Amino acid sequence: MTAQKTDKQCVTRVELIDNWHARWPQVLSAIESDGQRHMLRIDSDGWLSTRQVLLAAFCDDMVAGHLSFNLEPVTQADRNVVVKAQLDSCGVRPGFSRAQVESLLRSAAVSRAQELRCVERSGF
Repeated sequence: MTAQKTDKQCVTRVELIDNWHARWPQVLSAIESDGQRHMLRIDSDGWLSTRQVLLAAFCDDMVAGHLSFNLEPVTQADRNVVVKAQLDSCGVRPGFSRAQVESLLRSAAVSRAQELRCVERSGF
């Protein structure tokens, strides 16, 4: 999605991740070691909910961080249903620039929420 230099002096890229992604085990392991796995909506069969978006930042082949948000349909006063995006979790792995990686992830999350036509974003 986006590229930027980090403290590790590599190009960081952000990818949309789900249980079908080749790096799913690596990303899930990093999130688990950060103590944030409970923030992911994974069912008993290991599937990530379709209402949750997971983005991962990679520096070369290493997971630099992640950000997840959920999508929630909301009925407005005029009875129109819109989609709201709510931040669930965000983490940056030790050794990477928190400010740079988090900024890159948040920017990618805003872009993804816009692509999904979310009318409201909360937490990012």
